[in-house]
Amino acid sequence: MTREDALIELMHAHQRGIWRYLRFLGADVALADDITQETFIAAFEKPFEERGHAAAAAYLRLAARNLFLNVLRREKRQLPFDVEEAERAWLALTPAENSDERLDYLRACLDELPERGKRAIELEYRENKSGREIAALMQTSEDAIKALLKRARGELRECIESKQRRSP
Repeated sequence: MTREDALIELMHAHQRGIWRYLRFLGADVALADDITQETFIAAFEKPFEERGHAAAAAYLRLAARNLFLNVLRREKRQLPFDVEEAERAWLALTPAENSDERLDYLRACLDELPERGKRAIELEYRENKSGREIAALMQTSEDAIKALLKRARGELRECIESKQRRSP
């Protein structure tokens, strides 16, 4: 696998989580977009040894947090809270997001979805298709796709939560 392919894989796995973390810290949408991009550029320029999903997420969160704090320093702004306390709160609020277990559950639950729902989810999240594009590919209306995606996401959520409850 090339470095570029590894970066793309890393971005697919962590981009949304890093962006949500930055928003949690108080970055506005545009700044969260910019810093998320800068985080992955930094990871590409100075590669790190990936040791699983949770370790990569922690490394990328630290890099993103430092980039965000640098922006605040340049703008002579301060966070209204302790950043270490925010990190602890983030981990407490998103324990499953910071483990490989939740991704394993997601993969298993995707396999359990009805074929149309699974296809719509894959088109939206893996192939980044719009609702209009998905509707055209699946030969249905955008409203039908919205309903299908809503139902499929609900089924995935219920399946993942069920697996988490059964987990020791």
